[in-house]
Amino acid sequence: MTSTIRKVNKTPEILFFSSNYCEPCKEVEKLIHKINISMFGKKLKIQKISIDTKNPIIKKYKITSVPSLVIAGKKLNRNVDMDDIIDAILQGFISSVDI
Repeated sequence: MTSTIRKVNKTPEILFFSSNYCEPCKEVEKLIHKINISMFGKKLKIQKISIDTKNPIIKKYKITSVPSLVIAGKKLNRNVDMDDIIDAILQGFISSVDI
């Protein structure tokens, strides 16, 4: 039996929940952009969402604190590091490939 790998043209999207007054958010934002540029050549879709607004997506993902990240539809734990973010991004790529 032969497996065929068919790549789907999907790029995992990072939803980055932040606030203008959140200092840790600024550090996480720098980290996300650094990962994106160095590993993925600016190909990731990064959407920054301020919790200072009443965006319905905040309620959908039950965001109660910032910084918070949702990558490929999965919410990451509050205390994430670079490896956690990279793993989640790679899992998003893997889930977009049919085997």
